[in-house]
Amino acid sequence: MRQIVPVIILNWNGLNDTKRAIESVLAQTYKNWRLYVADNDSANKEGFQINEFIKTYQNITFIQFDDNLGFTEAHNRIFRKYILTNTDYEYVLLLNNDAFAEPDWIENLLKAANNTNAGMVASKMIQYYNKHLLDNAGHMILNTAEIIPLAHDIRADKFNIPFENFGACGGACLYNIDMLTHIGLFDDNFTTGYEDAELGARAIVCGYTCLYEPSAVVFHKGSQSLKKIMNEDYLTQIQRNIFYTYFKLMPSIVIFLNLPIIIFKYGLVLIIDILFRRSIYFRIMWNAIKFTLTKDRQKIKAARQQFHRKYQTISSYEIIKKMTFFLVFDIKRFFKYIVFRNNHPVLNKEIEYK
Repeated sequence: MRQIVPVIILNWNGLNDTKRAIESVLAQTYKNWRLYVADNDSANKEGFQINEFIKTYQNITFIQFDDNLGFTEAHNRIFRKYILTNTDYEYVLLLNNDAFAEPDWIENLLKAANNTNAGMVASKMIQYYNKHLLDNAGHMILNTAEIIPLAHDIRADKFNIPFENFGACGGACLYNIDMLTHIGLFDDNFTTGYEDAELGARAIVCGYTCLYEPSAVVFHKGSQSLKKIMNEDYLTQIQRNIFYTYFKLMPSIVIFLNLPIIIFKYGLVLIIDILFRRSIYFRIMWNAIKFTLTKDRQKIKAARQQFHRKYQTISSYEIIKKMTFFLVFDIKRFFKYIVFRNNHPVLNKEIEYK
């Protein structure tokens, strides 16, 4: 008998997209799946409508949350109640409600996981509104702390060979359940945004690997739920999450070697924001740095001590080898988003985390 594979889809005020995501699971060539669809206290009785839509399927479980728990807590509750307690499950798959999987998505993720020792498998995520471009091929990490989408806006006919990256986008991925049992679930410090980046980084510094599988294809609309909560405070929190993740997880030697570069880069970012009169960007970065050094300091210290006391990490040398030096990447980003002003429509802010 083929292994049973749980898939999780979380809805929040995205009924039509969620129905289509569910339909993409129903159409999978791999049939031995169990789908968990949760509603995060949506408006207009969306939870009721989703339950009506799926109630005839015995292998779909509907979960209604009474409050909007965010991405992190909602998934963690599902993990604890439905996934980790089922000994038949070896892997768990996550699919955003605005991501639509090709029919062989599950089959190809499983094949990659079963043929390797990867703790995570990242999908080939293609932009829904421009199918000639990639959304991402998993994550990469800059030596200046940022974990960002790999291959964003690269031609979709590229990246056709599997390779190891620095974590999987939680919008369409596979996690090994033994890995989650060992390293823990999404960090409760997060609500919605960057939790998948932290989990991927945590797994990798603990010695697990993430494999990008190009045959596991989904088409992703991108940040449909995030657009509903996007504002300056949210983006400031994401930047705080970047600093929190880096200083929580990285060994002291990695921090020591990269700290001068980090100080140089973010100092330069603040100067550029002043020179180019980017007041929103300046406030986001300035407040994130200020909170990291003050309000978040003890929280980061406690999380760091707990993590490094509990887990043995790979060597600092191995971690540094997995990092991308920031300069070339950020020069390209400078010209794209500042010189040519090719910005994200929300707050004119490019979102580079999910």
